[in-house]
Amino acid sequence: MSTTPVNVQIPSDTEAPIIADFVEHALRVAYFDRQHWASLPASDWDAPGVYVLMTADGSNRVYVGQARKLRGRLQQHNNKEKLPWHRALAVKRDTTAGFNTAEIGYLEGRIAAELNALTQITVVEGQTSGDETLPKHMMISLDAFVKSILGALRLAGLDISRSNPQTLTEDEQPSTALVPSNKPNKTVTVADLVSSGLLQAGHALYLSQAGREAEGSVTADGEIIVRGVSYKSPSAAAKIVLDGQASNGWMTWKVGSPSGSPLDTLRQQWLAQQAAEAEK
Repeated sequence: MSTTPVNVQIPSDTEAPIIADFVEHALRVAYFDRQHWASLPASDWDAPGVYVLMTADGSNRVYVGQARKLRGRLQQHNNKEKLPWHRALAVKRDTTAGFNTAEIGYLEGRIAAELNALTQITVVEGQTSGDETLPKHMMISLDAFVKSILGALRLAGLDISRSNPQTLTEDEQPSTALVPSNKPNKTVTVADLVSSGLLQAGHALYLSQAGREAEGSVTADGEIIVRGVSYKSPSAAAKIVLDGQASNGWMTWKVGSPSGSPLDTLRQQWLAQQAAEAEK
């Protein structure tokens, strides 16, 4: 289980925002109630970033947005609301340069897509497509930020747990077609393939089955992003694409092109490497 280091500043002034610094990615998050939105210092928060507005009426509705000037946009939401929000968080980069407009557009789409995939949350007017104009290496970096922002939402008390399992039977029982009998008894993950160099972050995966097609990409920590949402296992990602139909994602996801080798080929290579290492 991985953890994210966070430094939290709780001011004595109860109207001032609580500030959380996510150290690993240099993200600064401000938590505040709507009635105290004006306590956000303009000198710090008229900066590019993303924000999430949350309700307190039990509807679990949220609004995900992005702005070149966060404080100014939040003032607009206070004066003319998109939904009756009660509290919010704003996220910016705690660096000299900060985010650019393409980066916050991509993050807005990713966060909205991740939240929209949760059955217990309704995203109001969220942008789920994201900004696809960024170079691949920048998307990979921003994908790492998404986990920290979702972690920030957990600190805000938002339930972002998934009801669908992230690891399915197909992922727990690797085939043995090409593996020696003394192979390591270990469930293989996409993260194992990435850490070994058999699969690269940003690598494209393709699925075509039952009249449905999809493209996914691999993150630096070994998850698969499909339609803006990350999945820990190939079969969980495939099941979403196939509208709940079970599928062995290791076989249905093809590497590099729709006609490429199945992801299972790399899994078998990894298992064979581990068996060879065990024999030494």
